[in-house]
Amino acid sequence: MLKDKRLLLVSLLFALMAGCVLGLKFGYPHQRLIAALLWLAGWIPLVISYRHNQQLVRTGKVILKRKGKPWLPHVIVGSSLLLAFYVARVLVPVETSPLVQMSDSDLRQEISGDINTYLMLRETADDLTRQFEDNGLLGRAVESLSEAERLQIRRLWRDGVMAFFEADMLKDKYRGFIQIDYKVKPALHADAFFIAYASYICQYDACLKFCELTGGNEFMETLLNEPGDGIPPESFFAMKQRLTHPEVILRLNAGTAYYELVKKDLTVSQELIDDFEMRRSRFFKRLGKNPGLFIENPLKVLERDAFKTWLPVQKNVAVQMSYIRVAQREYFITPEILEKYRSRFQPGDILIERRNWHMTNIGIPGFWPHTALYVGTLAEIDKAFDQLGFQPSEKIKELYPEVYTALSSSDEKGHPLCVIEAIRPGVIFQSLEKSANCDYLGVVRPELPQLEKFNALLAAFSNYKKPYDLNFDFTTDNELVCSELVYKAYQSCGRLPFNPEIINGRLLLPPNEMAGQIAARLRDAFSFVLFLDASEKEGRVVESDQRNFVESWTRPKWDVLQK
Repeated sequence: MLKDKRLLLVSLLFALMAGCVLGLKFGYPHQRLIAALLWLAGWIPLVISYRHNQQLVRTGKVILKRKGKPWLPHVIVGSSLLLAFYVARVLVPVETSPLVQMSDSDLRQEISGDINTYLMLRETADDLTRQFEDNGLLGRAVESLSEAERLQIRRLWRDGVMAFFEADMLKDKYRGFIQIDYKVKPALHADAFFIAYASYICQYDACLKFCELTGGNEFMETLLNEPGDGIPPESFFAMKQRLTHPEVILRLNAGTAYYELVKKDLTVSQELIDDFEMRRSRFFKRLGKNPGLFIENPLKVLERDAFKTWLPVQKNVAVQMSYIRVAQREYFITPEILEKYRSRFQPGDILIERRNWHMTNIGIPGFWPHTALYVGTLAEIDKAFDQLGFQPSEKIKELYPEVYTALSSSDEKGHPLCVIEAIRPGVIFQSLEKSANCDYLGVVRPELPQLEKFNALLAAFSNYKKPYDLNFDFTTDNELVCSELVYKAYQSCGRLPFNPEIINGRLLLPPNEMAGQIAARLRDAFSFVLFLDASEKEGRVVESDQRNFVESWTRPKWDVLQK
């Protein structure tokens, strides 16, 4: 047994020697090869000890305690060797740093320039966190944000992401500081290390501040994770995950210990050192007050992986269901019926629709499963908004030429395109005859001034050709569902009483709930235009009144259950 212990100590000694060779650069420039050989050599006495131990156990020459685990010391030593390899891999770059290929004067000039880069990044981080603190937008409920506020958040966050990437590049550039010989060039070595470590601290101090400002609001995090406008996908998720990543924690703590070793050799200003130490102290205190991150982040990874696995299945099911209709009959509301009521429609009217026997109705709560927005023809738009002081159709042509072209065209049957809606292909324009070719149709009119209603149409037009959101989440803007298109168009006005709700962890306003909220405010925020009611049993559709429309959203989900 004594022999086994000695072999295990020799194994650990080899690992310690490998670390010393790397740290002291013994055998430079071959120190990394020597350290690797020493580390590999450390496994030899460990294997010999384990085989000897197993032989003694088999022959009964060793007395074991009743609950003894003779293999435990070998597991501990083996784990230590693996840990040593992991630490070396994280802290010591394998590739040769370009820093060591510079002359001393060039390296000093490079460091001076990058100190200024660090100062600019530090100022950017401070400015962004200060702006978010002052405006309080990250702490707001996503559904309460106006379009301008969402754009402001995205603009500031884009600047933050760009600063984050620039800090990454600065850290990576000076990651090979350890290859600058500390004995020969202590000042250059220390200053290069300072840039790398100070960039680490500044970057993650700002990251932690962003996390605190969002306050764990998962819907705000979803908004920040949305790609587009120069922002990569899942940027906030990646940033937040880094705060508790083992490699980051290892580098931060190893840097703290190494800083105390080389601090005396720094040539940077005392003001810069004092600021760095303040940020370092603030960061570790903040991190210590957020221990939940070390539990939350791994769970978020599992949740995200599960979501990525399930989403393609969910999308495929939704797409396949959209093709299935149980009853193969004509819809009750035909183009001929719609022609009778055509004169009642005005640009900005909200259409609420139902088609019986569609499989997609299964996954949509309530009686009403679809909404759309009547925008009218270009001529109707000019007539409806003739008091604005400009020609609305020309404004549309100027801002959204593709929309202008669409509104100037017709469908395959010659009907003008005058409805914008989000359906399975995405946000498209359709004719009223195609969009409202359904079984039930409700039409309501938001009571808003001309300018606000026209701006709502422009907001809807800005979403033209965006894909359908098969994840059904109002938080994001790159993909939309039908009620989200209507909601976000009028959200830009800030006047309509639409209130999304949290359903299965997503922010949503289903069409039926939208109909219910409209019904509750028909006297002040909306006016009733039309309700074409149907009877599946009688196979016909009739014009009904406001009272029946108001109660329609409370009807059973399935038409056959109606009295």
